[in-house]
Amino acid sequence: MTEGRGIPQTLSVDTTKENSKPLLISKGETVLEILQQRMDSLPPVQRKIARFILENPRMILRMSISTLADRSGAKSEASVVKLYRTLGFSGYHDFKVSLATEVAGRAINQVDEGSDITLDDDLPTIKRKIFSSAIRVLTKTMETLDPVLLEQAVDTLIKARRIIVLGYGTSVVVAYDAFIKFSRVGLDCLYTQDSHINALVLAEHREGDVLFCISQSGESKDVVIPPEALKPKVPIIAITGSPDSPLGQIADICFTVSSRETAFRTDAMIGRIAEIALVDTLFNGVVVRLGVKALERLGKSRQALSYLKF
Repeated sequence: MTEGRGIPQTLSVDTTKENSKPLLISKGETVLEILQQRMDSLPPVQRKIARFILENPRMILRMSISTLADRSGAKSEASVVKLYRTLGFSGYHDFKVSLATEVAGRAINQVDEGSDITLDDDLPTIKRKIFSSAIRVLTKTMETLDPVLLEQAVDTLIKARRIIVLGYGTSVVVAYDAFIKFSRVGLDCLYTQDSHINALVLAEHREGDVLFCISQSGESKDVVIPPEALKPKVPIIAITGSPDSPLGQIADICFTVSSRETAFRTDAMIGRIAEIALVDTLFNGVVVRLGVKALERLGKSRQALSYLKF
């Protein structure tokens, strides 16, 4: 079965060895409802996972498949795969999207406890909750960032002969921001939203290349599979939501931006703000380290763009 979006109409999963019937979700049913109804018919290991999901549905939205397996006590990613396939999903991401939509029935935005946006909120309330959540996430990220890792990242970026920035989807904003900033101080950077071109570039990587990867979920295949194939030849700097995510696990330097994901979506709105602040921190670290040379480059870049302004 190929990876797809939403719940497939048919499912070809062999569940005979599990002694349980497929729990295909019909129209009008939800993941949580079907798990509750069929709990007793699940194999013991899958029952552990199902019980953990029922008790912590919001927490699941921020978990990688390996973290879910570990926290639920299953200790096996294969068991998680069997469970979501039995439900009728072709991939873990699809399962989380559907679960997030269900949770959205109670709250639209799970950015922080006490700041959930509900269907009854007016615009002033939404404004207050979003800005308050952004402040909290920025503060939390600032307090948890390891200064040693920041120094290592700045050193790695300065010594790089070429910085290849990877980021797709909602991470494009952060990735492009990093590309522009590092380029303005004279660092040789490459960025494109075309994953095919990136795959070709990485297939012909050069000595001195450094990968700068951004993915809040840490589960985007385009940001994980090509870089993983280059280890340990090419250093990987990552910005992601969890060090246990696939991207976090392959990174040499991993920065974690902790932010609750939205219930309607599986990307973190507030996390993106903290990620940009982190890129700004690294950028200014590079500027300070390069000193006068960087200031001269910034001056030239401003002059080069001056004709675009009145």
